[in-house]
Parts: sequence; C-alpha cells; structure tokens
Amino acid sequence: MTLRSSSDFSATGQAASGVRSGKPRSAVRGFTLIELLVVIGLIFTLVGGVGLALMGRGGEGAALLNAQSLLTGLVGATRAQAALHQTSARLVIYAQQPPAANADAAKYLRALQVLRLDTLANGTSVWVAVGDPVTLPAPICVVPPSPVPANHLRSGVAWNNNVATGPVSVLTTATGFNYRGQSTAVANQFFGVQGQSGRIHYLDFGADGTVTSNTSTNPTKIALTTAILGPSALPAFDNANGVRGLFIRKSGAISLVNDATGF
Repeated sequence: MTLRSSSDFSATGQAASGVRSGKPRSAVRGFTLIELLVVIGLIFTLVGGVGLALMGRGGEGAALLNAQSLLTGLVGATRAQAALHQTSARLVIYAQQPPAANADAAKYLRALQVLRLDTLANGTSVWVAVGDPVTLPAPICVVPPSPVPANHLRSGVAWNNNVATGPVSVLTTATGFNYRGQSTAVANQFFGVQGQSGRIHYLDFGADGTVTSNTSTNPTKIALTTAILGPSALPAFDNANGVRGLFIRKSGAISLVNDATGF
C-alpha cells in the first residue's frame, strides 16, 4: 500500500474542486481579471461620454461652464450688496449694439457690472460700481431677451424665442444708462468710459434680497450661449443647443440650467 502525504490529498482535493466547477482554478482567475478590465473600460467610457456631454464642443463647452460659474457668482454678489448695505443692487449687462458710434463689440452682451444704489450727502441717489466690469470668457455671450434678433444668429441657426420655455433671458432693458465709479466721483461713466451712457439689460435686487426687476411670478432667466465673435461686429450665435444659464427665483434663490431644453 502506497502512503500519500497530506499535500497529495490537498492537491487531489483542489483538482477535484476544479473538476466539479468545470474550470481549472487558473481559468477562473483569468476570467475574473478580464471581467474586471471590461467593467473598468465601461466606466471610463461612461465617464468620457458624460464629460463630452457636459463640455460640449471642446474648449467652447469649457468656456460655457466657466461663464455659468462666473455668472452665478456675480448674481450672488449683487444680492449680497443689496442685503449688506440695505439698498437696491443691480447686475447690468452691456447691451449697446454695434455698429453704433459708442458701442464696443468686445463688451456687447459679454461685459457685466455689479452696481449699488447709494445716497449722496446732498440726498441724491446714484448708482455706483462695486469693483470693475467683468467680461465673460470668449466666445460666450448673454442671450438677450426674446425675440433674439435674426442678425444675432449664424446662417441656418434657429432659436426658440418662447419666453416661458425657450433659452432666452428674462431681463429688464434700459437706455441712456450710466453710473459712477464710486460714491465720491463727480463724472458718470458707462463700463469704464467716462461721460458715456448706453443700453443695458439688468437684474435688480431689493434690500431684502428679493428680485424687484421682474414683477411676474415666473423666475428671472439668464441664458448663456456660444457665438462667433468679431471686431466691430454683432455676435453670431452658432449653437441653439449649446446653452447654459440660471433661474433666479423671486426669493433670490438660484438654480442652474445646464441645457437648452431646461429653460
């Protein structure tokens, strides 16, 4: 009779286990590794797809995302100015259209300024700048209130101008507007140009932090989009689906809108 060591029994048991499972242990280990690699590949594919969806068309998508973050900060800063100083505060958007003599195409629908309403020693109320104007990253513009002018659209691009559901801004417009660089300044300015005035789109907050420029119960909308930009020329919005923006509710609460259909 041949004696078998405990290691022989262990090997026999392992072999039997492999026979019962129908696959050698090495095959089982290899299949698990392949399965893991497939899962990792799927995860990277999904993450890449989500990234492309969020970013849009390369650098333009990144600029659009950055502009949305910048706009969110400016709206929050405007509301904070109103609450902190217990006065009205206004976020204004440059809307003096080229090719008007005093229009700056680089600022049109791209430059924004936070203002606060101050009362001078003589009792006069004036709008004064809080910081310097901010320009959105190229090639991003604020979408004007509906209807978007046809000369703002690239050939072949159609825009949904429905105020309730379309990717258009709901803002108040004023002409001949100017403000002071600071409370003690004597001269008025318009986005850094002394003695000038122009057209704006704006959002107002009251001292209690609520929106006062929109008297309806619907949220104020500010839409952002990509555009083809040129010196001394109107922007040409080139992608009706490449839109992001904000909802600002009457209370001042902000919600992000991440696609054109979200408006």
